[in-house]
Amino acid sequence: MKNSMKLSLSILLICTVLLGIGVFGAQKVEAADYKKAIVVVSFGTTFDDSRELCIESVENKIKENFPEYDVHRAFTSKIVMQRLAERKIQVDSLDQVLAKLQKEGYKEVIVQTTHLTPGEEYENKVVAVVHKYGKAFNKIAIGRPLLTFDGQNGTPNDFAIAAAALKKQMPMLQLNDRTVVFMGHGSPHKHNVAYAKLQEQLDCAGFSATVGVVEESDTPSFDDVKTRLKEQGVKRVLLMPLMLVAGDHANNDMAGDEEDSWKSQLIAEGYQVSTYLHGLGENSAIQDIYVQHVRDAIWGLYKAKHSSDK
Repeated sequence: MKNSMKLSLSILLICTVLLGIGVFGAQKVEAADYKKAIVVVSFGTTFDDSRELCIESVENKIKENFPEYDVHRAFTSKIVMQRLAERKIQVDSLDQVLAKLQKEGYKEVIVQTTHLTPGEEYENKVVAVVHKYGKAFNKIAIGRPLLTFDGQNGTPNDFAIAAAALKKQMPMLQLNDRTVVFMGHGSPHKHNVAYAKLQEQLDCAGFSATVGVVEESDTPSFDDVKTRLKEQGVKRVLLMPLMLVAGDHANNDMAGDEEDSWKSQLIAEGYQVSTYLHGLGENSAIQDIYVQHVRDAIWGLYKAKHSSDK
């Protein structure tokens, strides 16, 4: 009887151990099979230095903070991707990257945009594409643009956070006879209120800065900027791009030597003008904001505000 009980206990013990190994092994296989990716999607640029300093820097900061995710790059500008392809530099669109991730069996995908505002480019080339892949993964979510929420209904005040980050790259000495003029992009087909909201936060914080946009159909226009400068009575202006990358707009429309550039027009009107040709992507505080937006997307925070999230 004792031998029989010993034999039964031995069999039970062996089964338990084997079962435990089996369950543990299954868990390891399941964990290894659950592949996760973050796609950092930017407008893109053909300027090699700016691509490294402004886009790659954001991507690297995200890689450092989320080592359990594979990080991929995507651009939204077809023209930029075509010009890079002519130079044997391959960058995929968001659609192409998501198709590859689906084929490779990824289960969770976070799409973090580096666009500054939820404008036309973001809606048509990020949100719309993510909708297309809504059922392709166990989870797919969008990390919001830099300037999205204004603190209402329990959301963060992205504009105040961005204003504080911008202060880190503005001149330390804020004097009454000078100001920073930020050139944003703007939206071509509808008014983008984000720039006015950012101006409000800069004013509330007491920063000597004026925001304008290069897109002629949007406001605050360059004429609005010049009107504000006259009202302030400033004499010295520092032009800075309010863009992730200091690319074509910053180098030509803002700081170029042509008669119609912002710099040339202001000089013609008697201002002392200097330029700062560095994109926001170089600002470590801006990089940290994108990291936080990835984290918010992973945890599903403010999800009700993103209809593209599952």
